[in-house]
Amino acid sequence: MTMNLVHSGEKQQGGAMGNKLTFGRLLFVLLIPAFTTGMGNGSVFGAAVMCAVGRGSYESWGGWGAEAYDPTTFSGFVDWVMLLFGAAFAIITYLAMNRHGEIESQRDNTVW
Repeated sequence: MTMNLVHSGEKQQGGAMGNKLTFGRLLFVLLIPAFTTGMGNGSVFGAAVMCAVGRGSYESWGGWGAEAYDPTTFSGFVDWVMLLFGAAFAIITYLAMNRHGEIESQRDNTVW
């Protein structure tokens, strides 16, 4: 069994280039702009929940340190929602950019 490995810049059969948008090239784009954008969306969602239900059944607002991430407190709930939205947006961004790289690799007009 042989594996068909394509290195960046090496043409595949048919003249198309390989996908150059690798995870390594996208890592900082996913960590900083994508994750923080998702966290911002999560904070808006948390604020909307706060406006809709007030404190609801949360007896404590949260606190400092590890207590701020306790999901049974209001602050902890919002923090976990922000982390969840950030991770989800980073995954969606990775999938979209990976697919974009696949489409671009089928075209032979790349400048990389």
